[in-house]
Amino acid sequence: MEFIEKYSEFFEQLDKTYMDRSRFVPSVGPEDAKVVMVGEAPGANEVEQGEPFVGRAGDKLNKVLRDIGVERSDIYITNLVKIRPPDNRDPKKDEIEAWAPLLDQELENVDPDIVLTLGNFASKYMLDSSKGISQIHGRIFTREGLKIMPIYHPAATLYDQSKTPDLEKDLRKAFGKEDTGQQKLSDI
Repeated sequence: MEFIEKYSEFFEQLDKTYMDRSRFVPSVGPEDAKVVMVGEAPGANEVEQGEPFVGRAGDKLNKVLRDIGVERSDIYITNLVKIRPPDNRDPKKDEIEAWAPLLDQELENVDPDIVLTLGNFASKYMLDSSKGISQIHGRIFTREGLKIMPIYHPAATLYDQSKTPDLEKDLRKAFGKEDTGQQKLSDI
């Protein structure tokens, strides 16, 4: 079922100011996913390909997921705002609030074990906090019955490679694939 049809009640009430089919990117992933990833808004590559987290940041995310043995196809991936803001600016508060009921409905339908918020925008919104991602990444919070773990946005690791180990460590923790420190006998 097409995303817009599935959530037709939301789209019928959404103020048309906040919808532009040419910049719209639906969420992807299984509705029974154990993990939901929430970003801020689609970028140009996402609009072009019609899927969240593609392009360079998506490639980085995919690489880290492969490295820890997780299939991207097992994750439900969405954004706070489903249309690309003009000039790739950050989403404004009124845009996030307009799209919030849809995100709430998605989270209710998927009912994940944990929500991973990627970067500052999604983390601050989902946790209703002003703390920056560098202060809170990798910690698990509970809000309105949801377990939420903020992680660095994969794009941040493209500009600052020193964040890559933290991104991998946080994803390992979220997926229960933490390094125990044990070595195989053949590694000694």
